[in-house]
Amino acid sequence: MNPPEELIDDLQLVDPPEPFRLNWWYVAAAVLAIVLMAIILKKRAKTRLVRLEAAKLRRAWVDALAELEKLFALIDSEQSRPYATESSAIIRHYIEERFDLRAPTQSTEEFLETARYSPKLLSGFGTDGRLVAVRHQEALAEYLRICDLLKFARTLADKQELRNLHDAAVAFVKESRPQKPEGQA
Repeated sequence: MNPPEELIDDLQLVDPPEPFRLNWWYVAAAVLAIVLMAIILKKRAKTRLVRLEAAKLRRAWVDALAELEKLFALIDSEQSRPYATESSAIIRHYIEERFDLRAPTQSTEEFLETARYSPKLLSGFGTDGRLVAVRHQEALAEYLRICDLLKFARTLADKQELRNLHDAAVAFVKESRPQKPEGQA
């Protein structure tokens, strides 16, 4: 063992530790990696939201067609008031899900006024050169007015009139089928 006076000399020979130095290349690489991960995660989240929204719209479309098909039995028994009530509710619910408009809680006039100015219904031009929304709005307005007559005015309709009403409802749902989002096959 060294005597105490030599111990102090030995300690003085030890180099002091270097101060902590930050390597800026490592910091830059870490920041870049974090930014890239954030961009990738944001893009994946957006893609997932688009797919979920597309699935919701598709489900609303399929459900509306299936429910209208179930209502077809009311036509054969010429139950015009129940048919008008149920088919109108189906179409209004479909519109709410498909176009995000509050159709079920509004009167027909209120809904048609809202639909007239809604950018959500504008979907381009059809083969006849008119806006698809205008064509849909005209057919939908006529359909809802006939349903209102059958529901509230106690008007009766025969099988052919009910079939025409049913065909109009099915045509509206089919023509307003949601498009697949970009990037999906």
